[in-house]
Formats: sequence, structure tokens, C-alpha cells
Amino acid sequence: MMKKFAQSGLLLLILSATALAQDASPLSDRGAGAFSSFAGTRSAGMGNAGLALIGDGYLNRLNPATWIGLQNVQMTATYDFAGVTSVDKSLNSTSYGANGNFGGGIFAIPLDESLGLSVAGGFTPMTSYSYGINSTDSVAGVSGSSYVFDRKGSGGLGEAFLGGSFSPITGIGIGASFQYAFGRMQSISNVTFDSTSFQSAYTDNSLYLRGASGTVGLVLGGFDKWIHLSFLKGLTIAGYYRYPFNLSGANQINSIYPDGLDTTFSQNASGYIPAEYGIGIAKVFDNGLAAMLDVRTERLSQYYDSFTPAGTLKNVLFIGGGVEYLQGRSIRSLFAKRVLRAGLYYSKTQFVVPTTSGQPAQVDELFATAGIELPLSYTATLDVGVQYGFRGLESDLLFHERVFRLYVSFTMGEAWFIRPRLD
Repeated sequence: MMKKFAQSGLLLLILSATALAQDASPLSDRGAGAFSSFAGTRSAGMGNAGLALIGDGYLNRLNPATWIGLQNVQMTATYDFAGVTSVDKSLNSTSYGANGNFGGGIFAIPLDESLGLSVAGGFTPMTSYSYGINSTDSVAGVSGSSYVFDRKGSGGLGEAFLGGSFSPITGIGIGASFQYAFGRMQSISNVTFDSTSFQSAYTDNSLYLRGASGTVGLVLGGFDKWIHLSFLKGLTIAGYYRYPFNLSGANQINSIYPDGLDTTFSQNASGYIPAEYGIGIAKVFDNGLAAMLDVRTERLSQYYDSFTPAGTLKNVLFIGGGVEYLQGRSIRSLFAKRVLRAGLYYSKTQFVVPTTSGQPAQVDELFATAGIELPLSYTATLDVGVQYGFRGLESDLLFHERVFRLYVSFTMGEAWFIRPRLD
């Protein structure tokens, strides 16, 4: 059984290398795409919060310190879907884009439960570069002649990681992980003329980037044992810091023309992803209820790559919170138990769009979230998280979006190295 489980974990990590975030927004054509705030399906149902949430069965990709609560070897696979309705008032157009993808996987092993010693590795999406633009226009100065311009983007950056956690003192957890980001942002442009007097063209512009970084995390709990106040029981506070990525790679442009005069151009490329950090607080009550709140930020105004100068994107501010409730705690039957989740989050995004006044403005967004966890066995669960929200809340913005996201994760576990505790 252990051998089959390990083989399944290896296969999961191999398949995960194809996973990319899918938000299908025209705004993602800037830089490396739209950066994901996803920390796990459990977190997705609670307003993308959970930096300070410790517990078996929860693998938070943002804060490795929370892994101190793992009790079983665990493997998690995620599927994600996003549907985006975009309204561009400047063009008087409405478009819809949808994408579904294998959303990554994580494999974690607790080595010593009493020390909170765990290791985990996997692959998760980092950015989504997914959009489609189509327009028809007349050729300037040529009566009766027009052309169709079609531009599509695909790809993004993914993030492989390997890290561990350790609890040197009861109530204190520390964690660290190594991350390696890599991916391809592909933009395909196709210009087709209705007149033979002009030559149509097809261009594939691909930017390949890769680079390494690291994350350190901290979680503090057990305050009631230090201060002896009952309301501090179940309270945890946490934080993390992810160091910047210095990226390198290549830019390759392939142009294809009907007359056969195809061209290929390649050059070195570079980029920079600024640091990300955040803090969170969580409270677990005796009645099966838990509540949490996270604040995170990333100075994406410092982001740049070979085609995106610094200052193109805006600094991101994220505030999210949620609750979860274990239903059926007093029922003996495992399959009568379930976990219900709900939350909200608000974010100042990286994007900038024009306004009715002609001045560009930063786009904000507001999402409502919900989720449910169902037991499949004593060590396996099915988690579902849904999010629905609005991007571009200010009325004077010329661009607005409605976004629906669905996350489905399957987690299975097995006891390998855990020693029984001695009374």
C-alpha cells in the first residue's frame, strides 16, 4: 500500500508540472499574467484566508509553518475552472472566456508529529496568461478594404516548491520552502485582410522565464498556556515572507507570411517579481466553528520583464476572511460529518484601466466565497470551493468583469512514520 501511495504521489507531481492558473481575463495580457491568490481549496471557500490555520488535512501553499499540524502522509490534487464575463465600455463590447485545468498537486510527509517535523513538495499555479481579443477595422486610406485582427494569449508561470516545517516549542511553528518559477507566456497574433493587395500575417511571440526564490513562515499559538486566559484558547497568529524572483530566459518571435518569407527572432529575456508577505489570525472554537482573517500585499509596481517596464502594474493589497463549521461532530458515523465554509475577500489588483475622465485607475475586486468538505474515508476528503465576484467596482471605470471560479480537490492520506504517543 505504501509503495502504491508513493507511486501515486510521484505521478501527481509529474502531472502537476502542466498546471496553470486559469482566469481567462483580457487584463492578463500584461506582464506574466494575473497573479493568483489561491492558497488551497479549503482556503478558497473562506475568502482565500488561512495563513494561521493549523490542522491535519490542510496544505497551505503560502505559509509552510502551518504544516506542523500534519499527522498523515497526504497527497492533494486540484482541478480549477474559471469563467469571466468582461465588459469593455470603450469598445462597447462584451466577451466571455472560460478555462478549466488541472490546478496542481502537493505531496506531504510528516516525519515526527511531536516536533511538527514535516516535508512537502509540489507544483501550484502562479500566474494566468489567458485572453482573447478579436476586432475588425477598415484599412486607413483604402476605401472598401478591411482586416480582422485576432490576438490570443495562453500560458503563465507555474511554481514548483519543496520545503519543511518544525515546532521547536509547543505553540510555535516555523517553516521554509524553496520555490522555482518557470513558464511560457505565448501571444499569437493573426491579421487577415479581405483584399489581396495586402499580405496577411501570423506571429507567435513567446516569452520564457524562470527563476528561484524562497519563503519563510511563522505561526504562533498556545497563548492560553502562556497567559492563562480562556478566550485565548485556539487562537493562532501567523505570517510569511516570500523573497523576490530574479527571472531569466528568452524571447522568441516566429512570423509566418503567405509568400513563404517566414522569420524567426530570438533574444535573451529577464524579469523581476517583487517580494510578497502577509499576516493572518485564526480562532478555533470548542463548538466546531473556526474563523480567520488574512492581510497580504505584493509591490507589483516593481515588477518588470523584457516587455513590461516597472510601474506598468500596481501594488496589490488583499484582505480576506471566512469561517468554517464542522457539522455532525456528535454523530458517530463518519459520512454524516461535513465541513461548511463561507467568506469574503477584497483586493486592490495589479491592473489599471481607463476611466470616463480619461485618467487610468487601479482596478479593485470583491468576491463572495463558499465551500464544503466531504469525507470519503478516515484519511480521504473531497473539497469543493466556489467564488463569485466583481472586478472593477468604481462606476467610472470603462472596464468591468464578473468572475466565477470553481475549485475541486481530492486529498488522500496514509500513516507512515508517525510513532504512537506515550501517555
